Amino acid sequence: MRLRFPLQASTIRRDGPHEALGNSYGIVRNNMTKWHKGWDLAAQPNTPAYAVADGKIVQRLPDVFGYGNCIILEFENPKYNKNLRMSTGIANYEKIYALYAHLSQMGAVGPVAIGQLVGRTGISGNAAGEPPHLHFEILLENALTHITPRVDPGELFGYGLYQC
Repeated sequence: MRLRFPLQASTIRRDGPHEALGNSYGIVRNNMTKWHKGWDLAAQPNTPAYAVADGKIVQRLPDVFGYGNCIILEFENPKYNKNLRMSTGIANYEKIYALYAHLSQMGAVGPVAIGQLVGRTGISGNAAGEPPHLHFEILLENALTHITPRVDPGELFGYGLYQC
């Protein structure tokens, strides 16, 4: 299964109050005491955002607290292992979900092909007043809550963007 980055030029932003490390995934904010659950990818407002895989937009969420306008894209997990007998980890999930947040325009619910336009970046949610960016997460379940399991997008896309 092929994957592509969500933006034509995907780089973790190196500006703003958090710099490169704080805009990556993990306990990287507020002196390493606060989680950041995805990547903040540098993007001017109205930059096209693309489907990372063949799948379907399953949720279109306007004005979600912190996230602003966002969509959730469901797609097959390239790391899924049906014979795995573990209780945690990305390989246990047949379908996974990409969250695109702070959008100015959101694609319609329904099927999409890899590379298809799914939205345009914006400054909605807590991106207002920050350098413009796309907030991008990998969710293991089709829900956007504080307890939804997530993984570092690097588990799917590699860690080449982690160059501080």
